[in-house]
Amino acid sequence: MCIAAQATNNVENIALADNAAKFIEQQLINNGAENVEVEASAVDDRINVPVCADGITYTVNPDSLFQSNITVKASCASSAWYMFLVVHATEIQPVVVVSSALSPGTLLSSENLQVINMDKKRLRSTTFADIEGVIGARIKRRITAGRPVEPDDLCFVCKGDQVVIGAGSANMQVKTNGIALEDGKLGESIRVKNARSNKDLVAQVVSTSEVKVNF
Repeated sequence: MCIAAQATNNVENIALADNAAKFIEQQLINNGAENVEVEASAVDDRINVPVCADGITYTVNPDSLFQSNITVKASCASSAWYMFLVVHATEIQPVVVVSSALSPGTLLSSENLQVINMDKKRLRSTTFADIEGVIGARIKRRITAGRPVEPDDLCFVCKGDQVVIGAGSANMQVKTNGIALEDGKLGESIRVKNARSNKDLVAQVVSTSEVKVNF
Protein backbone atom coordinates (compact mmCIF):
# COMPACT_ATOMS: atom_id res chain seq x y z
CA MET A 1 0.00 0.00 0.00
CA CYS A 2 2.83 2.38 0.81
CA ILE A 3 4.51 1.45 -2.47
CA ALA A 4 1.31 2.19 -4.40
CA ALA A 5 0.91 5.53 -2.66
CA GLN A 6 4.51 6.46 -3.42
CA ALA A 7 4.05 5.52 -7.07
CA THR A 8 0.91 7.68 -7.26
CA ASN A 9 2.76 10.60 -5.71
CA ASN A 10 5.57 10.17 -8.22
CA VAL A 11 3.19 10.31 -11.20
CA GLU A 12 1.37 13.36 -9.82
CA ASN A 13 4.63 15.14 -9.04
CA ILE A 14 6.00 14.49 -12.51
CA ALA A 15 2.77 15.85 -14.01
CA LEU A 16 3.00 18.93 -11.78
CA ALA A 17 6.54 19.67 -13.03
CA ASP A 18 5.66 18.95 -16.66
CA ASN A 19 2.66 21.25 -16.55
CA ALA A 20 4.74 24.02 -14.99
CA ALA A 21 7.26 23.66 -17.83
CA LYS A 22 4.51 23.77 -20.47
CA PHE A 23 3.02 26.84 -18.79
CA ILE A 24 6.34 28.70 -18.95
CA GLU A 25 6.97 27.60 -22.53
CA GLN A 26 3.65 29.11 -23.58
CA GLN A 27 4.33 32.33 -21.66
CA LEU A 28 7.67 32.73 -23.42
CA ILE A 29 6.16 32.05 -26.83
CA ASN A 30 3.48 34.66 -26.10
CA ASN A 31 6.31 37.10 -25.33
CA GLY A 32 7.88 36.53 -28.75
CA ALA A 33 10.37 33.74 -28.08
CA GLU A 34 10.67 31.50 -31.15
CA ASN A 35 12.69 28.48 -30.07
CA VAL A 36 12.61 27.62 -26.39
CA GLU A 37 13.81 24.67 -24.34
CA VAL A 38 12.27 24.35 -20.85
CA GLU A 39 12.81 21.89 -18.05
CA ALA A 40 11.24 22.00 -14.58
CA SER A 41 13.15 20.84 -11.52
CA ALA A 42 11.81 17.55 -10.16
CA VAL A 43 9.29 17.70 -7.32
CA ASP A 44 10.27 15.75 -4.21
CA ASP A 45 8.38 12.40 -4.11
CA ARG A 46 7.66 12.98 -0.43
CA ILE A 47 5.42 15.94 -1.31
CA ASN A 48 1.76 14.96 -1.69
CA VAL A 49 0.13 16.91 -4.48
CA PRO A 50 -3.55 17.39 -3.53
CA VAL A 51 -6.46 16.37 -5.67
CA CYS A 52 -7.69 19.72 -6.96
CA ALA A 53 -11.29 19.79 -8.13
CA ASP A 54 -10.86 23.09 -9.95
CA GLY A 55 -7.45 22.20 -11.39
CA ILE A 56 -4.07 23.50 -10.34
CA THR A 57 -3.37 27.08 -11.41
CA TYR A 58 0.10 28.26 -12.47
CA THR A 59 1.23 31.87 -12.15
CA VAL A 60 4.51 33.70 -12.71
CA ASN A 61 5.87 37.21 -12.23
CA PRO A 62 6.24 38.57 -15.81
CA ASP A 63 9.61 40.14 -14.93
CA SER A 64 11.07 36.70 -14.14
CA LEU A 65 10.43 35.49 -17.71
CA PHE A 66 13.66 37.22 -18.72
CA GLN A 67 15.67 35.03 -16.33
CA SER A 68 17.14 31.58 -16.98
CA ASN A 69 15.63 30.09 -13.82
CA ILE A 70 11.98 31.03 -13.49
CA THR A 71 9.96 30.57 -10.32
CA VAL A 72 6.42 29.35 -10.90
CA LYS A 73 3.67 29.25 -8.31
CA ALA A 74 1.36 26.21 -8.50
CA SER A 75 -1.78 26.60 -6.41
CA CYS A 76 -5.13 24.98 -5.73
CA ALA A 77 -7.82 27.42 -4.60
CA SER A 78 -10.19 24.75 -3.31
CA SER A 79 -7.68 23.38 -0.80
CA ALA A 80 -5.69 26.58 -0.15
CA TRP A 81 -2.58 24.65 -1.20
CA TYR A 82 0.36 26.07 -3.12
CA MET A 83 4.03 25.44 -3.82
CA PHE A 84 6.81 27.01 -5.87
CA LEU A 85 8.64 25.24 -8.67
CA VAL A 86 11.71 26.27 -10.64
CA VAL A 87 11.70 26.02 -14.43
CA HIS A 88 14.94 26.39 -16.36
CA ALA A 89 14.30 28.11 -19.70
CA THR A 90 16.70 28.52 -22.60
CA GLU A 91 15.88 30.43 -25.76
CA ILE A 92 18.06 28.93 -28.46
CA GLN A 93 18.91 30.00 -31.98
CA PRO A 94 20.93 28.47 -34.82
CA VAL A 95 24.46 29.89 -35.00
CA VAL A 96 27.24 29.32 -37.55
CA VAL A 97 30.45 28.27 -35.78
CA VAL A 98 33.85 27.14 -37.05
CA SER A 99 34.40 23.39 -36.71
CA SER A 100 38.18 23.75 -36.25
CA ALA A 101 40.69 26.47 -35.40
CA LEU A 102 41.16 28.81 -38.37
CA SER A 103 44.04 31.14 -39.23
CA PRO A 104 43.75 34.60 -40.81
CA GLY A 105 43.12 34.38 -44.54
CA THR A 106 41.28 31.06 -44.38
CA LEU A 107 38.46 30.77 -46.90
CA LEU A 108 35.21 29.70 -45.27
CA SER A 109 33.49 26.64 -46.73
CA SER A 110 31.07 23.89 -45.73
CA GLU A 111 34.14 21.90 -44.67
CA ASN A 112 35.15 24.23 -41.82
CA LEU A 113 31.71 25.45 -40.71
CA GLN A 114 28.72 23.99 -38.92
CA VAL A 115 25.44 25.21 -37.45
CA ILE A 116 24.62 24.51 -33.80
CA ASN A 117 21.89 25.70 -31.45
CA MET A 118 23.13 28.10 -28.77
CA ASP A 119 21.63 29.86 -25.78
CA LYS A 120 20.62 33.31 -27.03
CA LYS A 121 21.70 34.89 -23.74
CA ARG A 122 25.29 33.71 -24.34
CA LEU A 123 25.59 35.60 -27.61
CA ARG A 124 27.17 39.01 -27.22
CA SER A 125 27.09 40.20 -30.84
CA THR A 126 25.52 39.63 -34.25
CA THR A 127 25.95 36.10 -35.62
CA PHE A 128 24.96 34.15 -38.72
CA ALA A 129 22.26 31.47 -38.84
CA ASP A 130 22.98 30.07 -42.30
CA ILE A 131 26.28 28.68 -43.62
CA GLU A 132 25.44 29.86 -47.13
CA GLY A 133 25.58 33.43 -45.87
CA VAL A 134 29.32 33.25 -45.11
CA ILE A 135 30.75 30.73 -47.59
CA GLY A 136 33.45 32.38 -49.68
CA ALA A 137 34.34 34.99 -47.06
CA ARG A 138 37.76 34.98 -45.42
CA ILE A 139 38.78 35.08 -41.78
CA LYS A 140 40.61 38.24 -40.66
CA ARG A 141 41.84 36.92 -37.31
CA ARG A 142 42.52 33.57 -35.67
CA ILE A 143 39.35 31.83 -34.44
CA THR A 144 39.21 28.85 -32.11
CA ALA A 145 37.08 25.77 -32.80
CA GLY A 146 33.43 26.10 -31.79
CA ARG A 147 33.43 29.90 -31.77
CA PRO A 148 30.52 31.70 -33.46
CA VAL A 149 31.38 33.51 -36.68
CA GLU A 150 30.77 37.26 -36.32
CA PRO A 151 30.65 39.91 -39.08
CA ASP A 152 33.77 41.68 -37.76
CA ASP A 153 35.72 38.40 -38.15
CA LEU A 154 35.24 38.44 -41.92
CA CYS A 155 35.98 40.24 -45.11
CA PHE A 156 33.72 39.21 -47.96
CA VAL A 157 35.94 41.29 -50.17
CA CYS A 158 39.48 41.70 -48.85
CA LYS A 159 42.09 44.34 -49.64
CA GLY A 160 43.93 43.39 -52.83
CA ASP A 161 41.16 41.12 -54.15
CA GLN A 162 40.25 41.28 -57.82
CA VAL A 163 36.56 42.18 -58.06
CA VAL A 164 33.92 42.85 -60.66
CA ILE A 165 32.67 46.44 -60.50
CA GLY A 166 29.06 46.74 -61.56
CA ALA A 167 27.38 50.03 -62.33
CA GLY A 168 24.19 51.10 -63.97
CA SER A 169 20.47 51.53 -63.68
CA ALA A 170 17.37 49.52 -64.45
CA ASN A 171 17.90 50.10 -68.19
CA MET A 172 21.67 49.73 -68.48
CA GLN A 173 24.32 47.66 -66.74
CA VAL A 174 28.09 48.07 -67.10
CA LYS A 175 30.73 45.79 -65.58
CA THR A 176 34.47 46.07 -65.41
CA ASN A 177 37.35 44.62 -63.42
CA GLY A 178 38.86 46.27 -60.40
CA ILE A 179 40.92 45.81 -57.25
CA ALA A 180 39.67 46.25 -53.69
CA LEU A 181 41.63 48.87 -51.76
CA GLU A 182 39.97 48.00 -48.42
CA ASP A 183 38.42 45.08 -46.60
CA GLY A 184 34.63 45.02 -46.74
CA LYS A 185 31.60 43.15 -45.40
CA LEU A 186 28.35 42.60 -47.29
CA GLY A 187 26.51 45.90 -47.70
CA GLU A 188 29.55 47.96 -46.72
CA SER A 189 31.00 50.68 -48.95
CA ILE A 190 34.72 50.41 -49.72
CA ARG A 191 37.27 52.03 -52.02
CA VAL A 192 38.11 50.13 -55.20
CA LYS A 193 40.32 50.89 -58.18
CA ASN A 194 38.97 50.59 -61.71
CA ALA A 195 41.54 48.44 -63.54
CA ARG A 196 40.85 50.16 -66.88
CA SER A 197 40.75 53.80 -65.89
CA ASN A 198 43.00 53.43 -62.83
CA LYS A 199 40.54 55.65 -60.95
CA ASP A 200 39.48 55.11 -57.36
CA LEU A 201 35.78 54.59 -56.72
CA VAL A 202 33.54 54.00 -53.73
CA ALA A 203 31.44 50.87 -54.22
CA GLN A 204 29.15 48.67 -52.13
CA VAL A 205 30.07 45.03 -51.49
CA VAL A 206 27.31 42.79 -52.90
CA SER A 207 29.10 39.41 -52.88
CA THR A 208 32.51 37.84 -52.32
CA SER A 209 33.56 38.83 -55.86
CA GLU A 210 31.46 41.83 -56.83
CA VAL A 211 30.92 45.44 -55.82
CA LYS A 212 28.36 47.92 -57.10
CA VAL A 213 28.58 51.60 -57.96
CA ASN A 214 25.33 53.54 -58.12
CA PHE A 215 24.85 56.23 -60.77
